[in-house]
Amino acid sequence: MSNIDNITSKNSVVGQEQLFTELTLEEGAVIEGGLTYDLSNNSGVGINYDINGTSDFLSPGDYRTYFYPTAPTVGFDSQIGPGYVPVYKKLVSDPRQNVFDVANGSTLVLTQDLLSNRTING
Repeated sequence: MSNIDNITSKNSVVGQEQLFTELTLEEGAVIEGGLTYDLSNNSGVGINYDINGTSDFLSPGDYRTYFYPTAPTVGFDSQIGPGYVPVYKKLVSDPRQNVFDVANGSTLVLTQDLLSNRTING
């Protein structure tokens, strides 16, 4: 009996329906060990932020790619200028992007849209 017959036989721990099931990105990440998460800065200002508790900085127009087994959380100050308004958001993996941008002239936002659907609110 071949190995594939052993894997898919009725006495096998793994049934045929499990062998050929389509996985979501998150389920595949568990098997692969993680996903990539892109974070870019289109806000025009430098941004200090924390990603899963580690401080980082993005210059205007810059981007970073991170690799995590599960979606990381980003914390940042959404108030441009004086004051502090903390925001915490989980990143999404491709095909969507995580982009820092400015809304209403004074609020830093983290958009998570398909690249083709993204518009700047300013």
